[in-house]
Amino acid sequence: MKTRVRYAGLGAVVLLAGTALSTGASAQVTYDRLLNPEPENWLTNNLTYDGNRYSPLDEINRDNVADLDLAFTVSLIPRPVAGLGGGLQSTPLVDNGILYITDGGGALYRIDVSNGRQGYINWIMDPETDPEIPGINNNRGAALLGDLAYTISRDGYLIATDASTGEVAWDVATQIDPDEYFTMAPLALDGKIIMGPAGDAPMRGWVQGRSADDGSELWNFWLIPGPGEPGGETWPADSDIYLSGASGLWTTGSYDPETDLLYWGTANPTPFGDPTLRPGDNLYSQAVVALNASNGNLEWYFQYTPNDQWDYDEIGSHQIVSVDGEKRILHFGRNGFTYALNATDGTFLNGVAYVNEVTWTAGLDPKTGMPVEYDPALAAGGIQVYAHGAFAGETQVDRFCPNLQGGVNFQPTTVSQRTGWHYGAALEGCSLTEGGFATSERTTGSIVAMDADGNIAAKAEIPFVPYGGTVSTAGGLVFSNMVNGDIFAMDDETLEILWSVNVGSPIDAAPITYAVNGKQYVAVPVGTSNISQLFINGGYLAAGDDPNAASVANSQRTWTLYVFTL
Repeated sequence: MKTRVRYAGLGAVVLLAGTALSTGASAQVTYDRLLNPEPENWLTNNLTYDGNRYSPLDEINRDNVADLDLAFTVSLIPRPVAGLGGGLQSTPLVDNGILYITDGGGALYRIDVSNGRQGYINWIMDPETDPEIPGINNNRGAALLGDLAYTISRDGYLIATDASTGEVAWDVATQIDPDEYFTMAPLALDGKIIMGPAGDAPMRGWVQGRSADDGSELWNFWLIPGPGEPGGETWPADSDIYLSGASGLWTTGSYDPETDLLYWGTANPTPFGDPTLRPGDNLYSQAVVALNASNGNLEWYFQYTPNDQWDYDEIGSHQIVSVDGEKRILHFGRNGFTYALNATDGTFLNGVAYVNEVTWTAGLDPKTGMPVEYDPALAAGGIQVYAHGAFAGETQVDRFCPNLQGGVNFQPTTVSQRTGWHYGAALEGCSLTEGGFATSERTTGSIVAMDADGNIAAKAEIPFVPYGGTVSTAGGLVFSNMVNGDIFAMDDETLEILWSVNVGSPIDAAPITYAVNGKQYVAVPVGTSNISQLFINGGYLAAGDDPNAASVANSQRTWTLYVFTL
């Protein structure tokens, strides 16, 4: 087992108002609890297996959210290896007043938040990942099952940590290709952990089921099929380019326990950006795959942008809903369209453009959901030419919309059981390429609500990119945030902002909500990452076009958990 470092509680006893802070005691997280999480807890990455990120808590609601105030903050950089860096894109997990969160370097923190006025760090498990390993330091969280907390280090170790003591029970190396790196929070099911690598680097994407007992491999599904395998014909024949076709996983998928199906969005193909180097549709990139969780078999797939040239990967949320007795998969595409698919077989049901400007295609075929210019005769060995035109190459100036980052990118979306609407936090803007490099026009944001029929029910324009994503509640609220440091709550019907606060640093993580002793809290990890730094330093603010651009560009990096309550 690789050596890991555990930092014990910061001080033997901490006193507050004359009372020692509790070290906390949480019950085992059984599979039954993951299936039916208590309203006060947030036990898995997307709160529920359907990925909807809807909380039934309603103490904080539309009538009183204006009174929301800061309860406490917790610094997540008390350790000497904080220089590993990265931002905070982790979704915290909460189990009966104990909060688990990872930082950008993949260190796992156990924080007692049961007091309600201060968060006490019980321990930190540091994976001590080599900072020279390539990849993005944006670890997105942990999984809880039994008495263990599971994380994945950037270099691909699946680590099982005792949730009470912080001692590492075991770790297993899962990296197959040295160019792989890992960002996703693993998904815990009944006796198994589901995981896979991220990366635009030349590697062959995969999804694996591993034993929750010892990390041993149970099954593997290659996201780039090989020669002779179904879909292999969509990659160049007589070539081994499929071995470096990418199609990685960056975020956590969804699961339907009734059908035992996993739904996972996949990333872009490589070579990056140039479809002429990989003729064909390049399955299973830019797609959602439905996999049998018991054996990893592919049940169906739907590919959004075949033979991609704009980096429109589809790693974002794929949420399971029921409409008139029919199970559907809902997805805000990075390519600028929303999609509703039949959850049983992947049949396209509807789709609509949700960003202000889409230029790469003239629209979606209402029967198939494919871009209207798509030619199935080119699926094996051809180059798809969409409305935007053929690949511009490295010598031409090119403008395309939505921009290189979408649409909705990695930021999680939410479906409210109260309204039945699907909410996405989107980028609004276009990109320019010249000489093989991409820059951006002035980029803003929007919060978009789609109704059950797949139409835009409400839309609110916001001045900055909302990388953090959304969460909805029974209190009639949608919480989100922006790269300028604003955290805000919106009316879930009108999308009017009812409360906001600026915390002075860019935000990349989605809010969560939980309760302790009947009192509801909203928690937001705040910290600059590679993504928001790209936004700030890479021209996305178009300094001078907006009076707030300079102040955002000068905002300071931090790694802090903010917690709010009434």
